[in-house]
Amino acid sequence: MLIAEIGLNHLGNITLAKKYIKSLVNTEIDAITLQVRESDYYVNNPKFKLTKNLYIEIVSLAKQYNKQIGIAIADINMIDFFESLNIDFYKVIRNDITNKKLITKLISTNKKLIISTGLSSENDIQNFINEFGTKNITLNHTQLSYDPKDCNLSAIKVMKSQYNCNISYGSHCDNKNVLYMALCYNPSDILFYVKYDDQIYPDDKHAIKLNNIDTVISNLKNLTTAIGTGIKNKMKIKIK
Repeated sequence: MLIAEIGLNHLGNITLAKKYIKSLVNTEIDAITLQVRESDYYVNNPKFKLTKNLYIEIVSLAKQYNKQIGIAIADINMIDFFESLNIDFYKVIRNDITNKKLITKLISTNKKLIISTGLSSENDIQNFINEFGTKNITLNHTQLSYDPKDCNLSAIKVMKSQYNCNISYGSHCDNKNVLYMALCYNPSDILFYVKYDDQIYPDDKHAIKLNNIDTVISNLKNLTTAIGTGIKNKMKIKIK
């Protein structure tokens, strides 16, 4: 599944948030996420907070176009509201893999749960698996660095073997070739941030501009086909 992450790049602007959704539903993206931070975050950053009515409108629009909607959530008190909207999946951000109260509440929804591991140690991940298991769980391999040398894409393969569950890849690298290379490790999902234009956003350097997203999606889909099944078959000559 290809997942476009808006994060907080809507800047709390209702018009801009709607522009993101209206643009993304007309692409071949599979799903869209928005980020909801812990309530304390909005005390110092009130401009980033969206209204519940806007979330209702966004979810309704996405579902009209058969797009899945996920919430990258840190506020446990907002989960019941999003459940009332029949959100498709949730994402746990930053180091909340150790937030047992939040995780327990999210698991009780019985929805797909993507767990970010960008700030997690192997012990953090193993402790999570030991306590909560892997039902509906996708571990998201990501490194919070723009530098390609920090991406460690091989971890996708290692984590699949080590934890025996779905492993996705979340891109924070500013080199888009790394996004394409991740396909070789067959992640269950690929997540990448999007931005509307060239102004500065909270998730900026690694985000893909909306006017480039069709090209990126097309490349990802074509390269997925090129990777193939791994089964060697004799074929007719197509080169003249």
